[in-house]
Amino acid sequence: MSDYLRGLWRLPSGVRRFLMTESLYGIGIGLYSLVLNLHLLSKGLREDQVGALVSVGILIMGILAIPVSLLANRYGRKKLLVAGILFIAAGNVLYAFTGELAFFYLAQVLVSIGLTLVETTEVQLLFNYCSSRRDEMRAFSLMFAVFTAFTGAGTLIAGYLPSGADSGEGYRMALLLAGLVFVIHGVVRGFLLPAESGAAPKGRNQEAVRNLTDWKKKLPSSKLWLFAVFLALLGGALAITGSFLNVIVKFRLDWMDDNVSLLLAVAGVVLFISSLLTPYMMERFGNNAAIIAVFLINIVIFVALYWLMPVWLFMMLFLIRGGGVTMLSNLVDSQLMSALKESERNLFAGMRSVFRSIGSSITAYFAGLILAGADYQMPFLLTAALLGAGLICYMKWIRPILH
Repeated sequence: MSDYLRGLWRLPSGVRRFLMTESLYGIGIGLYSLVLNLHLLSKGLREDQVGALVSVGILIMGILAIPVSLLANRYGRKKLLVAGILFIAAGNVLYAFTGELAFFYLAQVLVSIGLTLVETTEVQLLFNYCSSRRDEMRAFSLMFAVFTAFTGAGTLIAGYLPSGADSGEGYRMALLLAGLVFVIHGVVRGFLLPAESGAAPKGRNQEAVRNLTDWKKKLPSSKLWLFAVFLALLGGALAITGSFLNVIVKFRLDWMDDNVSLLLAVAGVVLFISSLLTPYMMERFGNNAAIIAVFLINIVIFVALYWLMPVWLFMMLFLIRGGGVTMLSNLVDSQLMSALKESERNLFAGMRSVFRSIGSSITAYFAGLILAGADYQMPFLLTAALLGAGLICYMKWIRPILH
């Protein structure tokens, strides 16, 4: 364990700069994610309309993922990453100042474009700053650790900001603050992050153009398709509750916003610890044993959360759930990416976003319908069922390829 911790401090300077600036992204996402659904409900939208809005946003991310991954070769991942952060900022500001459904969809389009730009470039850019495969695995988990810790901080701040939900003003202040944080984050990353090693845009423009025009000739391998379908199933399972955590906690426990934000902030601390422990578990127990164990733990926890229980027990299981979900996502993502050749990674990054978006959009839409009926228990049971299917898929088809 001590060798592992020392290895974290010896990561390259580009990785350390990336991780330091990740804190601002976490704060912005924490502010945005806590209040957005509540803001939409306070503006008169129904739960099923919110679910449809979330689904459209996820589908947009899926449509754009592969084109963005191809454009990264031409314009550079760093430029697209910074542009994505500014798109998210613009979407937050529009959400804050509008009350019309059409403009809510426009705001969601802006946020979805931004999230696509970020999610299809940040891991590849982070890996570009690493000097070894071990650095990649550790940096990947540490990125999620920093993100989740500061997401908790942003969530806590959002819960204590004054809102005008009763007067119809919604959660404008929190959304505007999130927009400001994203603008600062984009500017800081633009100046502070080093250039990509080996990047030479001027000398490689013609090659990049050929890659854009001839992408149809580079069909994904059967391994890529299998990994993508597996991630669609896993992403769909986690989106059932993940897209509506604040709504579920608020109305299942009948809590005020500050209590909801406090619980989600504590969950962020649990996610931070889980992200730090992910590579240690892989090195200590082996990849296969760690993934199967975390799958089983998550299934048991989600089944338990389906049943009515005392508030203190729900809170405890809810916090463990967050850590388990984070550990499962990190284990699966790192192992699938490491199993691919370097030449396949950019395409897989796009396919991963596309298929996750498809799975997440479908389940988020149906989760919104369930919540519209004031059923705040069933989403947990459905998540457990899909995770069970994911475990079967992993053991039957994915594990043989990884080994």
